[in-house]
Amino acid sequence: MNRISNRISGVQGVRRIILASLAFVALFAILFTTKTVGDYSRHTQTTMSAFTSDLEIRARSVSEAIDAQTALMSLSLSVSRDPSIIAPLARRSDKVVGIAVLNGQGEVLAETDNAGLALSQIDLSGIGDGHIRIASLIQPETGETTPVIVQRVQDIYLLAALQSGALAGTGGPDNALVLSNGRLIDAPSNIGKIGAYSHFELTPARMNTLAQLNKTELIRTEAGGTPVWLGAAPVPKSGGSMFLIDRRDRSMPSFLTQNIIMFGLLFAGLVWLGWVLAYQLVRQMRALKVRNSEDEVARQRYQAAVEGSGGGIWEIDLTRNTAYLSKSLARMMGLGDEDKTISLPQFLAIFEGNDRDKLYNTIRRAHVTGAFDMELSLAQLPLIVACRGVPSTRGYDQAKVIIGMSIDVTEARGTQTRLKAAEARLYDALRSMNDSFVIWDQLGRLVLWNRKFEDFFGFEAGNLQPGMEYSVIEHYSDQVIESISDLEDGTGREIQLKDGRWLRYLETQTVDGGRVSIGTDVTGIRARETELEANRDRLQSTINILRESQTRIVELAENYEQEKIRAEEANQSKSEFLANMSHELRTPLNAINGFSDIMKKEMFGPLGDPRYREYISDILFSGQHLLSLINDILDMSKIEAGKMTLNVESLSIADIITQVLRMVRGRADENRLKLVNDEIDAQDIQADPRAVKQVLLNLATNAIKFTPEGGTVTLKVEPKSSGIIVHVIDTGIGISEKDIARLAQPFEQIDSQHSRKHEGTGLGLALSKSLVELHGGNLSIASTLGEGTTVTFTLPNTPVAKAVEVETTEVGDEITRLAQDIANVLGQGDREPTEAASVA
Repeated sequence: MNRISNRISGVQGVRRIILASLAFVALFAILFTTKTVGDYSRHTQTTMSAFTSDLEIRARSVSEAIDAQTALMSLSLSVSRDPSIIAPLARRSDKVVGIAVLNGQGEVLAETDNAGLALSQIDLSGIGDGHIRIASLIQPETGETTPVIVQRVQDIYLLAALQSGALAGTGGPDNALVLSNGRLIDAPSNIGKIGAYSHFELTPARMNTLAQLNKTELIRTEAGGTPVWLGAAPVPKSGGSMFLIDRRDRSMPSFLTQNIIMFGLLFAGLVWLGWVLAYQLVRQMRALKVRNSEDEVARQRYQAAVEGSGGGIWEIDLTRNTAYLSKSLARMMGLGDEDKTISLPQFLAIFEGNDRDKLYNTIRRAHVTGAFDMELSLAQLPLIVACRGVPSTRGYDQAKVIIGMSIDVTEARGTQTRLKAAEARLYDALRSMNDSFVIWDQLGRLVLWNRKFEDFFGFEAGNLQPGMEYSVIEHYSDQVIESISDLEDGTGREIQLKDGRWLRYLETQTVDGGRVSIGTDVTGIRARETELEANRDRLQSTINILRESQTRIVELAENYEQEKIRAEEANQSKSEFLANMSHELRTPLNAINGFSDIMKKEMFGPLGDPRYREYISDILFSGQHLLSLINDILDMSKIEAGKMTLNVESLSIADIITQVLRMVRGRADENRLKLVNDEIDAQDIQADPRAVKQVLLNLATNAIKFTPEGGTVTLKVEPKSSGIIVHVIDTGIGISEKDIARLAQPFEQIDSQHSRKHEGTGLGLALSKSLVELHGGNLSIASTLGEGTTVTFTLPNTPVAKAVEVETTEVGDEITRLAQDIANVLGQGDREPTEAASVA
């Protein structure tokens, strides 16, 4: 102390230090007291806030858990009225341990997990229709509490037993969900054994008061002589009838001793640090003078180096939004002959527009991305500067700055640009060559090549690199070379590639000892030579083949006539068989349908047992369906045989559509589909009403059959001057492109899981297409899988009579004529072989 006091003004300095020390001790004591009191207050507030927040979050979780389960129960009750279906649907939650469905007398209608007997003990009185009650089951021996949710719909009571802790959670041994009357809904077993009043040491009146507060409440109390917080949070949507209650420790925090130790160590450390700082201060003052002198010399050297390089220093302060420019940089940018401090926008304005944005974005991210190096153009001067920057922090406030330097690189970049332009022109010239071009240096290393060289020898872009040895490239190129032969004059080589191409390579020496190789594709020349020889051989071979084919064609002509006769006989037999079978089947079916219809209507008295009516309906439906299939097969057979005739008369397409919609509306309602008829005034046309109705009925039935519930089937008519266009649009399962063409063929069905669920022979679309074409119209299908299908067909104003195409000659005659032509060719070949060979 004496040595320090002598350096700092003698006795007066010692007094100042003593006074400062006393003030420091007093300040330290005040700081300790303030810190301790403040920490205790903050600890209390934090504990209360955390406890309150935790209670409210858990109370909301209880409400959400109840809402989730009641939503599942409501869904189960809305799906079916059958208790055996409701029970397993409501059991799908993993928090449910048992389900019971009871009637108003408490009888178990359905149950899961053998929960019916236990849940039937719940009091169901006073629960209104559509209301919900929260109850519980408590085991007296173990204290285990099981929450129960009861929901009533009309005369059905659905009870769901939840896992213990499913509502209140596992917050701790003092966490419980309680009704305002003290009834435990969900709690640990230690609370369930003695009840909420005994465990929390509350009277019924106090418990009821907590429930009616309608807000989270914390109470200072004791549990077994230990100070605790007793908290209660009402459960949302319970109307104050249910709340969550819990306890937390309220004992004196342990940080008081920690504060004493911490402040004691801090005080001792500061005393020691003050002595060290005083000792170091003297040493550093002496070293500072020496360092300042050295820094001045270094600064002068650095400034001379920077200014001599044609650039300068800049610094950007992101905190103050300013930029500093050294004297040399300000002079280079035309801002004067002295150091400049300008705003950041003024600094950015020095640079050209696009570079300005790039520089700004870079310096904003510099403290994340690190150092950067970029070239920028000035806005007012024809200069290009290279800017290098490094992020840093400075000062007590750790202000973010970026320090960098800029150098004029205009001349260097101009030279580089001219060099790149020259190289680009050279490379463009090489790429435009149709021949292969490659340069090797005096050591046999690759220098330059074009894309044609890569193409000839199978190299991908990027495989070749400058400096590769000739032997390495030769090794890889040998994999695509079939053979190599030297030219007769010794100036190059001919190379045959494995893909059949021929290359002619010529090599010349360069001044520096390297080589230049130019390769030309001569495949066409070689191919023409080979082709001339092959043509002569092919001509002779063709003549031989034609001689052999002449005999075979005559045999085929005879066989064709016999097969044609057999096919016509088989087709006639098929038509007669279908006609006879249709007649034989329709006669008993008419009797089945007629008598079953009479029995269904009970014209001659009741049938008796109700099941007879159900059986008769099935018989009638099956008979009508079978008769419809037979009619379709017979109509298809008539169309294929060309015996189908139209009974043409004037009809209104709108009336036909109305009749069809009336026929299919029942099935659409069963499938919960929406039928839409875009009614548009259309002119009457001449057509067969039965055929048009059958086409529309087939298309509408198909659309309804393959459209899921909730979909739409639309019928729309477009009038045209030459006729009408009808669209049948559905939002069903759709058809893939590869299956659309097959659908218009007889007996074709798309083999999918959905189509197998529906009956049918696959004649609907084929018959509809044939009936439309019989009128002179067209039918087309457009569809997308999963989105729907649109079937469009056209009908002319008057059916177009198709002209019967009369074969001018039989196929056998054509084959005979072809055989004669071949004979003529062969005759000419025998007479003029020399001329044919010369032409080839």
